[in-house]
Amino acid sequence: MPQLADRLTELAADGQAITFPAIGLTPNAVASEAGDVAAGPFAPYLAEAVADAYNRSDSQWQPAATALPQGLAAQPSVLHLSASMDALLHSPTAAKALGKPLTAVLLDDLLTQIERAPLLAAARLEGALRLAVADAVTPFKLWQALEDVPSDSPEDFLERLPRLLGLTLDRWADEDTIADTVRTLLQQLTHDEAADVDAMFELGCDLLRRALSSQDLGAITSHLVLARKQFETAAQAEEARDDARIYAAVCDAALAFSRHDVATIATAADEIAAALDQREAWLHRAHQSSWLQPRRSAEIAWQRLILQLRAAATALQEDAWMDAWQALDTVLSAYSAARTVCPVAGDTGQGLAHLVQPTIEGRFLRQQAFLAQLRRAAQETDQHTTRGFDSATANILLQAVETAVQRESESTAPSSNGPGSDDDDPLGAGSALSRLQRLAPTLLLLLGDRAVSIGIALDDVDLLVLEGFAYDSDVARLKATDPLIVPKLDALMTELSAHPAFVGEVRRTFSALVEQTLLFLKSRSDFTRSNLFGTTKKGEPPAFDYRRKPEKKGDRKAVEADLQRDFHQWLRAGPLHNVVLVEPVDVGMGRADGMVYFGALRYLTEIKQDDSDNDRTYLEGRYLAQAAEYSNTNAPFGQLLVLDLTPKDDTQGNMRVDEVAWTTNHRPKGTNTDRAVVVGVVAGNRVTPSTYSRK
Repeated sequence: MPQLADRLTELAADGQAITFPAIGLTPNAVASEAGDVAAGPFAPYLAEAVADAYNRSDSQWQPAATALPQGLAAQPSVLHLSASMDALLHSPTAAKALGKPLTAVLLDDLLTQIERAPLLAAARLEGALRLAVADAVTPFKLWQALEDVPSDSPEDFLERLPRLLGLTLDRWADEDTIADTVRTLLQQLTHDEAADVDAMFELGCDLLRRALSSQDLGAITSHLVLARKQFETAAQAEEARDDARIYAAVCDAALAFSRHDVATIATAADEIAAALDQREAWLHRAHQSSWLQPRRSAEIAWQRLILQLRAAATALQEDAWMDAWQALDTVLSAYSAARTVCPVAGDTGQGLAHLVQPTIEGRFLRQQAFLAQLRRAAQETDQHTTRGFDSATANILLQAVETAVQRESESTAPSSNGPGSDDDDPLGAGSALSRLQRLAPTLLLLLGDRAVSIGIALDDVDLLVLEGFAYDSDVARLKATDPLIVPKLDALMTELSAHPAFVGEVRRTFSALVEQTLLFLKSRSDFTRSNLFGTTKKGEPPAFDYRRKPEKKGDRKAVEADLQRDFHQWLRAGPLHNVVLVEPVDVGMGRADGMVYFGALRYLTEIKQDDSDNDRTYLEGRYLAQAAEYSNTNAPFGQLLVLDLTPKDDTQGNMRVDEVAWTTNHRPKGTNTDRAVVVGVVAGNRVTPSTYSRK
């Protein structure tokens, strides 16, 4: 065995970081053996060392690094090749530096490789695709390779092709040349037994993406109907495709909201919830590559949005609002989320906004009592500031409704051609088409232009009945992300899944809280004082930042109330804003720092400060029992946030976001149930990054 391979084995066995300095061989010795090692089972370890060298800009190891691509050309193992690409792509610098030679090696003679070693060829194509998606190389060589892929390739290769083609559309859907080629290839794969289900799912995702990026109501609804058909077909063809069930329900909910169908939205939300539970069961403890995680995050985003649509649809259906502020809050959350949520990679939510927002506007237009309440809410903002009311969205909605009122008033005014005259649309075909697009998109898709005459003849109720028949008949036939938050959230969900109570509604609701907590921890690691607390006028002292080390002797020191206030304001500004309480009493015979409730379920967050230690074992030993105690009368899940006030001058830096949160369990003596707690640490006493350079 080469000396380099021996050292890599020893470092891996000892659990040490694999770097060239740790290997302990000269650059020439490493370079002479790097090619052979890259072609063998130790290639992933060598790739780790190469990535580290580029991260540290250590140029003396460049000959060894440049030998890696040629060595990988002879790599016969799918697992070793994939693991090597994982290691390299963890370093953007390494991926950029080696991108071109790696792409050349991976795509060299690909057609021959497809016939000789189809699984390895698929791994090579995946590696080249990941390099292009990461912008390490231009995509043109990859596009050419995809265009040359034969549709009659071996089954082992075709099984893996649809997901790669789907990722290509995720990234380059706006590039018509390659997008059309990929769509054609996916259509061909729907007729191949080895790839048909996956190809249908990817085509459905593409249609959903096109619906969400469209500005035309007809295109939005037709794409959603077609997408639903692809998802439903995939779900029925393969029991394990719970992701297809989720997206089919998503399409149903979006279309149902536009036609005020509360029952269908509720059914779709339940279907999404059940499918997410089933999907989690299927994937429990199963390995998933990090580059595939964004789609799982998208499923969570859709779940959150559909819950908002369900609540808004129920509120809009009421003849009167008993709690007007809460009802308005619910509707405005859905109105805003339709434009801001991004449930598919690369989309802007525009198409969804065109479907959802006019429905809400139309309901306010028809219900004068609702409209009066909206006007009051937009004008009397001081009435509800303590509730975190979304006044900005209320004003946007009011402006849209007022514009519609003015438009209706103008349209009913007598014209020169007599009352009700419309030279351009004498039979009402244009308005009938618009109604069909919103209320009966499936019927319109099945009948085409012939449906227009039906739309003219029928009222809304009868049209919805026909849409129901068309839908039943049709069904019978049938980019988030964050590179730290997404994998960390997935890891926390995996750990929490070991608890037997982390199922159903508990899983859905506590996951939403944990996601917001992770985002809070990231934002407080990044934001400057000005961006977080606002700028001050000239001559005024800067705003107090509880995260910073006091600048002068006698300056106020941070306390846990500062973190409590900040975390509470964060939750009030996000999707959980109307379910947050501060310091609820009578919980576990004590007072907790913050509570989020979802109906009967509630989750408490205990907040502490500590200037002694930020070690996990220490923090759990000191505060875990108290944090867990508050869950004794509800679901056994809670959170602990600690303001870390230990000195930071000599630490040479702070913890990463994926290091400041973890899950743990506590079981009091003599009990049988674990209390699961998510712990997060917010760094206080911080100094600016430049301080470390001066030491």
